[in-house]
Amino acid sequence: MGHHSKGYGRYGGESMKLMIVDDNRQVREGIRYGIEWDKYGFTEVTDYADGAQAARKLTAEKPDIIIADIRMPDMDGLELLEVVRKNLDNCRYILLSAYSEFEYAQKAIRLGADDYILKPVKPDKLIDIVMKNARELSSRIEEQDVYFGIYEKSFLHLLSKGEAIGNEDKLKQLLAYKYGYDITGNLSFLVLVQIERSNGKMLKKPLKEKTITQIKERLMDKGAVFVIQENRLALICQGDSSQMRNLNFQYEIKKAIGEVNEVLLQEGLALTAGISDSLGLKELHTAYQHANDALDRTYYGKSGECILYITGEQSQKAEFPEERQKYYQNRIVDAYLRREQKELHEIFSELSKLAEKERYRKSGMAAFFRHCYLSLLQRGGMESGPEFEKSVIEDAAHFEKSIQEFEEYLKWSLNGERSSGNAEEFSLLIRNICDYMEEHYGEPISVESIGSVFGRTPNYISAKFKKEVGKSFTDYLISLRVQKAVSMLRYTSIPIHEIAAKTGFGSYAYFSRTFHRCTGKSAGAIRKEKQS
Repeated sequence: MGHHSKGYGRYGGESMKLMIVDDNRQVREGIRYGIEWDKYGFTEVTDYADGAQAARKLTAEKPDIIIADIRMPDMDGLELLEVVRKNLDNCRYILLSAYSEFEYAQKAIRLGADDYILKPVKPDKLIDIVMKNARELSSRIEEQDVYFGIYEKSFLHLLSKGEAIGNEDKLKQLLAYKYGYDITGNLSFLVLVQIERSNGKMLKKPLKEKTITQIKERLMDKGAVFVIQENRLALICQGDSSQMRNLNFQYEIKKAIGEVNEVLLQEGLALTAGISDSLGLKELHTAYQHANDALDRTYYGKSGECILYITGEQSQKAEFPEERQKYYQNRIVDAYLRREQKELHEIFSELSKLAEKERYRKSGMAAFFRHCYLSLLQRGGMESGPEFEKSVIEDAAHFEKSIQEFEEYLKWSLNGERSSGNAEEFSLLIRNICDYMEEHYGEPISVESIGSVFGRTPNYISAKFKKEVGKSFTDYLISLRVQKAVSMLRYTSIPIHEIAAKTGFGSYAYFSRTFHRCTGKSAGAIRKEKQS
């Protein structure tokens, strides 16, 4: 199966490693201990008495620069050079040579050595040559970093568009150089990993870079890990022509994700994943789609699931019929208009059982919720909820959570709507005032300030508002602010003290008292309900 490369992927700002190889102990230890290498960026320095010893340590230590004598027992400097060039990329090789071996040293340089220094070794001269090679190595690495950085962006763009990657050798080079992962042959898996909350909801903001890095580090021994979207990762892993070996490797992937989830659960997070079948690298765009199809199947499951793509299964998945969508949409709007909460619950229960049984495509169910929401706004007079739209309508992760929160939002809307009358029956002045308050509820508002905005006396506005809306201006404003606070508590992760400020309450203490009086619960209790 795939493995992490011995000679690539070891750069990215780390200090360099130096290896010294010479059979003369005095020379060897003089170079190692006579110069303070850590002052020059070499924090790891090792030394060996002959080329054979050094060769056995190459792949484990992966030195950046090697200083080696030409004449040594068992394996000389030229033989070691051949081994280095076969096993390490971007390793600079400096030869130590006596005057009588100068022509030999020139030949070695033609064979691939990067530099040489004549014995006896002068520390200042050696430092100059080593640092020159370090600069050249860093420059080459920077050029490669830029090249592979651009190629990676292009590759991910093609992948997301469903287009073939073209040159598979370049992709292999990227995987090896930047991610230290070698794919043998041309078969691979692709795994899509969605990072979400463990309670089945999508994350409302990007995770901290530290958390993403920790997740990547826990998965990187299974493949090359890419960040492809906000809170979404992709793993490219070694595939095989043997179905049994493929299944074993897919099991290892699922096991690894499960182990990561055990750790993430403490932070309220989970990895939900879809794994493609084994395909050629040239078909990686197809593997991406298959992994995405498998990830979509977790829509009817729970956070933390890891599902394998099964050939042909997605094509058998049913679309939510348009006639049936309209049927349920009309029933929901009708029940909402009649304020029949029990009937709404029965409709949602019926819809839930139907969708679970038929396993309609995620895209179809998401479209249904979106159309139903818009109909409730247009025909049912329901107030919009930006936080709800973002959390449930746009970023639905799992069906069960979506339909539950949709029903809860309708109940909350019915129980907390702004008046017992219809807003369309209000006078133009009161409708304009209500719209103004809807937009500016987070700002300091009083009946006096409203009077200034609309050119009416405070007494006139107070009397007209009470007559048409059925409650005082102040009570209406408090009710509106509390509704907005409840929505933020339910559908965002904004700290409670910030919600108090955003909704126009002068102090946190006043917010807490008012919120409890209006809802019968503390803000913290409502936040905990949504996290459970």
